[in-house]
Amino acid sequence: MKKIVSYFVLFSILFVLAACGSKATDSDKAIKIGATAGTYSDQLREGIIPILEEKGYSVEIVEFNDYVQPNNALNEGSIDANLYQNRNYLLNFNEEQGMDLVPAFAVPTAPIALYSEKHKSLDDIENGMTITLPNDPVNLARSLHMLESYGWITVDKNVDPITASERDIQENKYDLKVKPIEPAQTPRSLSDTDFAFVNGNYALASGLKLDEAVDVEKTSEDFLIYLAVNKEDENSSFLKDLEAAYKSEEFLEYTNKNSKGYVKPPYQLELEEGK
Repeated sequence: MKKIVSYFVLFSILFVLAACGSKATDSDKAIKIGATAGTYSDQLREGIIPILEEKGYSVEIVEFNDYVQPNNALNEGSIDANLYQNRNYLLNFNEEQGMDLVPAFAVPTAPIALYSEKHKSLDDIENGMTITLPNDPVNLARSLHMLESYGWITVDKNVDPITASERDIQENKYDLKVKPIEPAQTPRSLSDTDFAFVNGNYALASGLKLDEAVDVEKTSEDFLIYLAVNKEDENSSFLKDLEAAYKSEEFLEYTNKNSKGYVKPPYQLELEEGK
């Protein structure tokens, strides 16, 4: 009898552990989604959750204020999905941290942009100016390549364009002081810098507007924000329902009304073309 009880306890423990990394069953309609505060939390709360609730889901948004903890939480199973990062950032994070998180689909994205409280135009550039930019590898590289497109710097062509850093600047035409800082701090740096590259979510959360930017990135699909899940959940019912909500005409209408200036994912552009 003791052996039977022991086997039962062991089985129960293994079952609980197996369920921690992903949804226990497809019939479980209580889900947690991690997101940075502001833009993408608002999209979920206002545009997506009402659609999911009609299907019987109960959705909790867990807000984070950095670019590391949402992936750690997803990998550990304390949330079921997250929404805050572009595809290249996630793939780079997987490689560096030994994780196997999956970029499921893109969502309407607020582009990274160049802001200034002191200057109105790229023509205002002068020797010795200071530029702050996000210090996470992918967004740092994006910012550097925008600087290169202005003719202000050149970046080593032999370096992976996804992970280029300030150390890879080969020519600095205006002797610019290029300062990578925490992404969430870039809006606050505007009072102390000449120009700042600010990720779309942090820009909008801080009250900056896209039409106030000195320049806005022409964002490619790799740099759109993706909803991410654990590998074992990429065919789950809750993910299929999430994707259907984002690809709905109802959410397209929400995007057009509330997310002007955002870069739309291909499925929304196709939906508009089909109308």
